[in-house]
Amino acid sequence: MGKTYEEKVGNRLTEIAEWTRQGATIKEIAGLLGVAYSTLRKYLDEGEAGNERYAPLWRTYEQAGREPDGAVEAALFKRACGYRYTEETEEERMDRDGNVVVLHKKVVRDVPPDTKAAMFWLANNRRERWKYKPEESGEREDTDGGVVIMPPVMEATE
Repeated sequence: MGKTYEEKVGNRLTEIAEWTRQGATIKEIAGLLGVAYSTLRKYLDEGEAGNERYAPLWRTYEQAGREPDGAVEAALFKRACGYRYTEETEEERMDRDGNVVVLHKKVVRDVPPDTKAAMFWLANNRRERWKYKPEESGEREDTDGGVVIMPPVMEATE
């Protein structure tokens, strides 16, 4: 007789949470658990739908997935705006007497804002002002399938 849901999945929620935090996909997690992807997907779907047996699995997966998403979102925002950091290095040199001396250097570095990261952030967080594609107005037919970024409308100030 095969292992039950509890043996293969339900008792391994801590591991599932850790794998999810590390960025593993559902397919990869299924492989680590030794279950078919379709089976794990079914368990997650049932848990999301409120099935009491699978709800803890869904909650574990959902909550653990928020942590890396938040970290990536914070990194994207930081990259979009640019940032400054201090780089510390050590360098060994010989002094006049032939002794090894360790020099500690601190250099402040600037990472400029990244236009693509900013456009992506704005297109997803300020949809009313920044869009991938303009609203369909019938005036122009866009056949190239490319991304069109619409800048915000600037109001004149006096």
